Amino acid sequence: MSIPDYRIFFRRCAAFFLAGVLAAGSASAQQAAPPASAPEQAEEAKAEQPQEQPDQSEMDTVIMALCHEITILKKNEEKRMAIRKTLVREADATYNYFDTRVYEMSAVLYALDDQKIFTLAFYCKAASSLVKTYYAQKPDFQGQEERLDKEIERIKKLAASLEEVNTDTLSQASLVQRDEALYVCQELEESLQSEKEQISYLKELFSSLNGKIDALNNESAKLFTALFNRVFYTPSHAARYIFLKPHKTYETCMGAWETSADSKLQLPSDPETLKHYGLILLGIILCSYCLSRIIIFLGFRNTLKKTGHYNKRHAFANVTTILIVALILVIASLRTPNYLLESAASLGAEFLLLVSAILFSLVTRLPYGTINSGIRIYMPYLLLGGFFMLLRMFMAPNIIVDISMPILFTLVSLFSLLTWVRQRHKLPRLDRFFSTVSLVFTILGSVLCWTGFSFMAFLVLMTWIMLMTSILLLVGLWDLLHHYENRRKERNKRAILWFRPFISKLVLPCLTIFLILFSIIWPAATFDMGDLIINKIFATTEIKDLLTFSWSSVITVILMAIVLNYLIFLGKNTLHEIYGEDYEVGIIPTFVTLSTLFLWGLFVFTALIIMNANYNGLLMVMGGLSMGIGFALKDTIENIISGLSLMLGRLRQGDMIECDGYRGRVSSLGYRSTMIETLDGSIIAFQNSQLFNKNFRNMTRNHKFECVKVEVGISYGTDVERARKIILETLATLPFLSKVKKTSVVLDSFGDSAVNLGVWVWVPVMTKSSSLSSVREHIYHAFNEHGISIPFPQQDLYVKEFPGGAPVQGT
Repeated sequence: MSIPDYRIFFRRCAAFFLAGVLAAGSASAQQAAPPASAPEQAEEAKAEQPQEQPDQSEMDTVIMALCHEITILKKNEEKRMAIRKTLVREADATYNYFDTRVYEMSAVLYALDDQKIFTLAFYCKAASSLVKTYYAQKPDFQGQEERLDKEIERIKKLAASLEEVNTDTLSQASLVQRDEALYVCQELEESLQSEKEQISYLKELFSSLNGKIDALNNESAKLFTALFNRVFYTPSHAARYIFLKPHKTYETCMGAWETSADSKLQLPSDPETLKHYGLILLGIILCSYCLSRIIIFLGFRNTLKKTGHYNKRHAFANVTTILIVALILVIASLRTPNYLLESAASLGAEFLLLVSAILFSLVTRLPYGTINSGIRIYMPYLLLGGFFMLLRMFMAPNIIVDISMPILFTLVSLFSLLTWVRQRHKLPRLDRFFSTVSLVFTILGSVLCWTGFSFMAFLVLMTWIMLMTSILLLVGLWDLLHHYENRRKERNKRAILWFRPFISKLVLPCLTIFLILFSIIWPAATFDMGDLIINKIFATTEIKDLLTFSWSSVITVILMAIVLNYLIFLGKNTLHEIYGEDYEVGIIPTFVTLSTLFLWGLFVFTALIIMNANYNGLLMVMGGLSMGIGFALKDTIENIISGLSLMLGRLRQGDMIECDGYRGRVSSLGYRSTMIETLDGSIIAFQNSQLFNKNFRNMTRNHKFECVKVEVGISYGTDVERARKIILETLATLPFLSKVKKTSVVLDSFGDSAVNLGVWVWVPVMTKSSSLSSVREHIYHAFNEHGISIPFPQQDLYVKEFPGGAPVQGT
């Protein structure tokens, strides 16, 4: 039983209980006093009945409970019907709106051709948006019909229950209540049936509207395809007018403009309207300039002085002016009811934001004297893009674009070449590179325009300009953040350790991804094809039996990799701060290496899930390539497995080992090779597989001390036990010797000149040489203090005779 059924059950039980209580109270009241008033039918029944009222039967109680249930049902249904009437009115209004809009949009689309690309693209996008809005707001009549059917069925069951009641055992009052309840059920059923018929009618209307919407969507998609082909694959021959009929070029362009203006599918272009909008725009620019001067000169004067940019205050004011104008255009695009004005205002705001981003980068990066040179380098391309934006705003016909753009591209190419020759030596390397690439793209655009691909030339140039602007903006932000970091360092007398890695490893890479996407989408959006690019990004691409992915999932995986790389870096820095110098030795580097390997393995597994990888297909491919991959990567795989084995047991970073006659510290323990830093400072690399198979000595695996014998000679006749005691007492005061492993002194041998003692000491492995030197010094000084001599080697020489046979005198 569902939750509503439980509620009905408990409500009926409460109704039966209430009916019983009321019946008991009524019976006791009738026995005590006559009723004050009653309906006419009840009075007539009482007149015919005797004075003594018999007790109500159980069936009367049931009737009272059912009537009470029907009363509650009537109130609830009245509320639901009021709500449904509101929904029906809204559905009717929705149908009328979309029916009108579909008719208007269909009429416009069927009247357009591919000679008006801007207008065609705008209305194709508007049609696609209308289709999406319709399916988002379309009412759910199926659910309404199902609910009405359930309510009608319930009312029918209640009416049937009342009709099946045996009326012979009912009182006159119960009969009257039963008839009234049946009448209420009949009224409710008729009302619900009427609503159902109305909803069925609306459902039929929306079904017919679905067909119109689908036809509009198909037509929009068809025109979008024609538009795409016109931009990228179909050249125009309008540029021939410039050479073949130069005197008729102006007349042809004006005729096409007037024809397009008469269609009322573009912004108003009459002189009075243009003058009106021009005055409004001029007022906005003047007000924005005054406001930006107030903001810069009053709000940021001290900041500019502290940062050394006070001489650039006018440049910052100009950048702020452009930003304020762009913000006003954004607000205007949100509030205007005209679709064309909204599109024009949003495009103008986006272009002004692009200009402000380039100027902001130039102002923050370049010295005061070279800002004008940077503006001269980038301004020709911005002016060209601005002119094309004007053509887009006014929905210019194709022929005007095809005739004007070749001339403009050629002029801008020549002017840019001249500016590049004069100004490039004054600019940094980054701006020289960008100016050179921009000049190349402009020349390429000129070639495309003269061959008839004016729209594609603009798309190529604007894509590069957006990408260049994104990089310049990132560089400018990085330079600004660098100044901020230096100021914080001077103020706090210490560097902000987390700031630069956070910006360089997390913020800037993520911004780069989003700005690259925006650089691709925004030029397409000028043709109202931004949704097409976005749909391509989210469209699913299938590699048969391997992967089913979209570019959005690829971008998600890249962003996850950036975040994971930053988190790993943050974890390593945190451990380094906690352990300090101990970070490079012991189990910590091994833990970091294995944790990094585990996290990247988990990332690969997650990426395969996001990319909807077919594991069976991948296993089949890997199985087919396993032999070739195994032979090609045999040494690499062996080194990786050997490296993991070394990390998990035999070796740790920072250990002191001896191998092949070399003694040194493990400076790096990687997946493929191990680096050993020897005592003389050189680095020796061992492949993990080779080191794994060698019998090397790990001097620090169990502890950090090494037992070394120091030989000390004493003269014959010296008390050995006394010498041993002196040595042990002296070495006991040395702090660097092991406190667990005891020092021992043994009589090692009898030499030619001395009795040789062997002093076995446990010295630190890392400081073996200096520790042994200190041990020898302390023993030497202790022997001198106690009068124990350390003999040097002696040899007696006996001469039998001198040369010439002279005898040796004496003995």
